[in-house]
Amino acid sequence: MDEQAQTIENPTEPNPFVQPSTSNQNVDQLFHRCMIEHLREGVILVDRHLRVTLWNRAAELLTGIRGAGMLNNKWLPSQIDLKDRFEKNIEDRLCPVAEAIKKAEQKLIAATVTGRGGRQIAIDLHAVPVLGHDMIVHGAAIFLHDLSSQVDLEQQVLTLYAHATRDQLTGVANRAHFERSLDARLKEFVGKGTICSLIVADIDFFKKINDEFGHHVGDHALMSFAKLLQQNTRVEDLVARYGGEEFVIICPDCRVEHAVDRAEEIRTALEQTPMAVINGKCLSASFGVTEFQPNDSATTAFVRADQALLNAKENGRNQVQSLQSDSDKRATDESDVQEDDHCVDDFQWKQLKGAVLSRHEGESTVPIGVLIEKIKGFVFDSDSAIVFAEPNHIRVRVDKTPGLELKRFADRHTPMLVDIEVQEDVAPVKLSAESGKTCLRVRVSVRLVKTRDRRHREIENRINMMMQELLSHLGLTMLGA
Repeated sequence: MDEQAQTIENPTEPNPFVQPSTSNQNVDQLFHRCMIEHLREGVILVDRHLRVTLWNRAAELLTGIRGAGMLNNKWLPSQIDLKDRFEKNIEDRLCPVAEAIKKAEQKLIAATVTGRGGRQIAIDLHAVPVLGHDMIVHGAAIFLHDLSSQVDLEQQVLTLYAHATRDQLTGVANRAHFERSLDARLKEFVGKGTICSLIVADIDFFKKINDEFGHHVGDHALMSFAKLLQQNTRVEDLVARYGGEEFVIICPDCRVEHAVDRAEEIRTALEQTPMAVINGKCLSASFGVTEFQPNDSATTAFVRADQALLNAKENGRNQVQSLQSDSDKRATDESDVQEDDHCVDDFQWKQLKGAVLSRHEGESTVPIGVLIEKIKGFVFDSDSAIVFAEPNHIRVRVDKTPGLELKRFADRHTPMLVDIEVQEDVAPVKLSAESGKTCLRVRVSVRLVKTRDRRHREIENRINMMMQELLSHLGLTMLGA
């Protein structure tokens, strides 16, 4: 830059480019100068040799350079740190103004200039050649249009849109945007007959992460899971955080079987990815999948996918379940009822509330006082607790399965309720007792504290482990399972 160019110190001072008026200066020139002086657009006039003849107030404010310092100096892009829209410096030899004069045609470019304080300002630079009646180019008029307010407004709009549609923690879509998108996809399904599937995912035992490691680690787990979902879905899929540790994926043009495969890929990747913040352990998640059906609403489609997720949770978590119609859901419910009814017989025992998952009957010739002491021994050895007792009926809560070792972070013990019922003075069936001698008939029933765990894929093994330990303490002669 020419040494005469100066940085503006006080933009309110009179513009030095305005030359002193003379007695013969006509009124038209005064009006023209007044107009140029008060334009909000930067105006710079150069002659055919690129020497500056005018530099208005707006140009001073945009560039931070005084007009007095630029008058009669050569215009060069480097003087105002002119860059193209890719933030690359425009070389002086490629000056757009020089090109407009040379070719006698207008030149418009998107660019930035460096203003006061080093602030980058987005502008449109418009170079217009000034032609005489003889079509000779006498110079050019340069217009600098400040786009910073427009850019700021666009950025604000984008920021507001992001706040309105994005989950601030994970960066995926939020619940409101998901619900709008689900409605739109459903209308498309109804109107055009397109196919669309829905996946609902939930991190298993997420509360345990917060309780053991803190909420900041829980946040990290949510962000990692959201990232994994995005990495394993297509561009056209919508990944959203529905709330808490529950996420949803809208899969347009995707059959339910393909959506199940996709969910299974995500589930496998998650359980095989150690996380440093939880001491290198892996998370797991459960998934529910469905496909849009005729007469579906957004609510019914989501409820069906959520029911599939609930089935996955009840079946043991860390798995994918699908429901394609409400009839599938009814069949599942009916099988549950049948399973519950199968556990109840007509013998003279109490009708226990809740599904009985295992039941054994046996005989013993020991006095009932001795049997009670054996029960106490089991309670002590298994670190359990007697929660209910009345004549001939004791209920024990077993929070930790005896002999069970948890291998994964997401694993946990399955709390059980064990009811031990006793009938005295009963004729023996299997015991080879002396004629006329009676015995104790003992019935052991096992239920779960939390019914959602009723279909845990490992629950049968855990119940068997606990039952073997208990029957060993009691020393019964079994009558059959």
